[in-house]
Amino acid sequence: MLLNKIEIKSTVKSHYNIWIAESYSCQNDIIQLLKNSNLSSHLTIFCSHSKQRPELKLYADYFFQQPVVKDSSDWLLEQCKEHSIQLLFCGKHSQFIEQFREEFSRHDIQLVTGAKDISQHENINNKFLFGQICEGLNLPSISAAKVAHVNELKQAIDEYQQRYSVICAKPVYGVYGAGFVQLSDDVSYFMRFQSNTLCNTQQFIEAYAQLDPPIEYLIMPFLPGQECSVDIACSNGKILALVTRIKFKFYQECYIEHPCHEICKILVEHFQCDGLINIQFKQDDQGAWHILEINPRPAGGFAYTQHTGINLIAELIAEKLHLVLKRPVSTAVVQVLPLIQSIKMDCKH
Repeated sequence: MLLNKIEIKSTVKSHYNIWIAESYSCQNDIIQLLKNSNLSSHLTIFCSHSKQRPELKLYADYFFQQPVVKDSSDWLLEQCKEHSIQLLFCGKHSQFIEQFREEFSRHDIQLVTGAKDISQHENINNKFLFGQICEGLNLPSISAAKVAHVNELKQAIDEYQQRYSVICAKPVYGVYGAGFVQLSDDVSYFMRFQSNTLCNTQQFIEAYAQLDPPIEYLIMPFLPGQECSVDIACSNGKILALVTRIKFKFYQECYIEHPCHEICKILVEHFQCDGLINIQFKQDDQGAWHILEINPRPAGGFAYTQHTGINLIAELIAEKLHLVLKRPVSTAVVQVLPLIQSIKMDCKH
């Protein structure tokens, strides 16, 4: 159902209808950053989400309620055809929509899903397979053992505890660190209720044994160093712009130059990344950076990067639609402090 009652602008050569499909928490940031760029006069922004997101209705030109299903490809295709959409940006469940790239293309709809092939989505989303590919490319990956049964889990834990001082576990598939824990023999079972990232090793084994069916997990060394998150606008395996963020307790630092950027170029090209993506790294105890994972979608905090003067989503859309982007002077390093602002909205029943 169309919720905004705004007259639809006719599409001309220099004007485009684009659709921002359901994303994670940053969907509103994507829309606002496009609206704040000089591209705004060339765009009519449609967006959709399966949940009630009043802020999307507030900032987008048109808001639609998206079906509550992982695979909304058919619905999105029909909506894009009906509203003469030239570009569909997918943030969530993009691997399902990628399967229908040819169908979107037949209707002259550019599809942006994070990677331009379903096999590359699998290579990226399967964290064990991703690590193996990085190792084959001689890139600084992290050793991991994949387990799918409690006996395999016990064996992997024993092996990695002998090799590393601290180990951790994370699912082969997952987003936003869901299921990740650092394992320790020395913490109480109750710690699991006080910290969602630290768990007694035996408690984790007992909990895993109760899964039916089991979830594929990785057992890995836990790297104690700093973590960084690289937000990247890329097209057809080439980087358009990138900014690295380092998170501190009350703020973040953003860098337009960083040691991990050279590795990012290799990863983006190899996996044919295409969209607004995120690559995460972490340092070992010697300060060397290791690849954690690629997320073929924008990170929740990617909007922090705008304060460097680099508008990543505008860079991407300008490239895809052959528009000229006006860029401010960039700043090499900035510290960004988040502020919470409330907005009063009319409550209509």
